[in-house]
Amino acid sequence: MSIRIAIVEDGHQIRKNLITRFSFFDDIEVVFDAPNGIECLESLKHIRKEELPDILLMDIEMPGLNGIETTAKVKKDYPGIDIMMQTVFEDRDNLFRSIQAGASGYLLKDDPIEKYVDALRDMKDGGAPVSPAMAQKLLDHMRHQAGEHKSGEEDFDLTSRELDILQCVVDDLTEAQIADQLYISPHTVRTHIKNVYKKLHVHSRASVVRVALTKGLIS
Repeated sequence: MSIRIAIVEDGHQIRKNLITRFSFFDDIEVVFDAPNGIECLESLKHIRKEELPDILLMDIEMPGLNGIETTAKVKKDYPGIDIMMQTVFEDRDNLFRSIQAGASGYLLKDDPIEKYVDALRDMKDGGAPVSPAMAQKLLDHMRHQAGEHKSGEEDFDLTSRELDILQCVVDDLTEAQIADQLYISPHTVRTHIKNVYKKLHVHSRASVVRVALTKGLIS
């Protein structure tokens, strides 16, 4: 099954190069490309629901409506679409703001195309790909916030099984891996994850990790 993606990038040549490079991978289908967030939102409006992209490859720095603002709007109207941010800088603040907006992954523009494709496949399987350096920055930032706010920890009323699931999600396990580890069916895993999302008031795996760490829900 192919992974349907859309490329949102203000650099014309960058979009063109990405489309060409993705064409060499049979499981990657570029549904559309857009030079900014406004045109991305317009394109999404004119696509049938069953043909929407699975993943948006989203530039951060764009004129008019930047990638983080566009991400927030997309996740509000199309919560089933995952968003992979791409940038030229390992910027912790942008990473954190992107995740708050609903992004599920983060790539650097100088990453090789093979890394792009691996990350897209990982995201399609439920992963949240972030470069190791950025992941460490993010975790350090979240743990610092967790230390500051733990005294005011909210009660999200998670069951013990939901906490087990939450820990697995934070550990970046796929649904299949969670099912194997907890000896339950993938369908049951998906049901628990849906309940966790609802209780934490989030719409993406990356946001689950953020809330879990900042609220001190897992160790």
